[in-house]
Amino acid sequence: MSIIIKPSQLEESAKLGAQFRHCIHEEPEIGLYLPKTQEKIVEALKSFGIKEISTFVGGANVTGVVAVIEGSRPGKTIGLRADSDALPLEEKTGVEWSSKVPMTMHACGHDGHVGTLLAAVHYINQHRDFAGRLVAIFQPGEEGFAGGRYMIEDGLVQKFGIDEFYALHAEPMLPVGCVGFIPGFATANADIFKITFTGVGGHGSRPHLTKDPLVAACECVLSLQTIVSRSVDPNQTAVVSAGCISCGNEKGSSVVQKTATIVGTTRSFEKEVQDIIIQRMQQIVDGTALSNDMQGKLEYTKLYPAMFNSPEHVEKAKALLGEALGQDKVKLMIRRAGGEDFSFMLQAKPGCLFRLGVQDETHNASVHNPEFDFNDKAIATGAACLLTIALNRAAS
Repeated sequence: MSIIIKPSQLEESAKLGAQFRHCIHEEPEIGLYLPKTQEKIVEALKSFGIKEISTFVGGANVTGVVAVIEGSRPGKTIGLRADSDALPLEEKTGVEWSSKVPMTMHACGHDGHVGTLLAAVHYINQHRDFAGRLVAIFQPGEEGFAGGRYMIEDGLVQKFGIDEFYALHAEPMLPVGCVGFIPGFATANADIFKITFTGVGGHGSRPHLTKDPLVAACECVLSLQTIVSRSVDPNQTAVVSAGCISCGNEKGSSVVQKTATIVGTTRSFEKEVQDIIIQRMQQIVDGTALSNDMQGKLEYTKLYPAMFNSPEHVEKAKALLGEALGQDKVKLMIRRAGGEDFSFMLQAKPGCLFRLGVQDETHNASVHNPEFDFNDKAIATGAACLLTIALNRAAS
């Protein structure tokens, strides 16, 4: 018989989760080292009566927090993860708990993820008659800093004996009360690149005495667009986007620079597609440099691997949440080209991440938007879903 936790059972815990969310939202922090955020999370956990709390899981400069809640009977250990970092944006929500920190705000809902996991911890700590143990993981540095990798490399699985991982993410395209699942590859390999062309600088009126890296950079950007259109199977998906060309400044109208750089991102799902992108990119850089008689260098960084939701665990989670919320509230969604460093945890142990609906008449902004604010009405639903999945998987 399934263990079903309904959102209505989490109302009081959700109110507490919302209060702590607002506190975190007011003082957002970026990166791996979030001292104020860590302090608030630990304060909340202690106020709930949680005794087993670990800080700086991930390293001396990584403010990962882990709390363990033991059940009354033997069972599996289930890790529940919430990311906790913010973004470099100026907030324009107008809410009373708006960010007090210039050019820093919780525009991706991570404050809501923390508040939702805190609500789940508050509830389950008062109802410890369950099998196994739950490990609540509060992870910094998801927004490009690979905090999940640091926590895994610091022995997260081994230290806490985790058997499976689960997480959620705010989804503005789903109504409040709904959740969405993506089996298999759910987010992409999120990689970054930097290309540098080094030529010979000089006066713009004497171009024959220079080797212009800006011309090479422009040629290269156009050639990069052929990777997806001509080298990747149309039945597969990839993205190659140049985000910036840097060469000189607008006051140097008659200066041919010595160097030019291109930075950008690539997205793919299958490893073989990622390999094709890297190979073709290197060929294009080398060929462009050769044809322009200069040096070309490619620096390619594999930032986040594609996140793989175990289809088996997705199906079991979907069935459970169909009972908790109603089948009409559980949706299937298509994979996204965004990046997600929960992928590092799912490489270590199976599980899945699901999307939590936050949309209503007053919450319509997309994530990474200065007008986005997590919807507190979603906290009870998210916490109930996390607990329903975790308690059943721990007892399996």
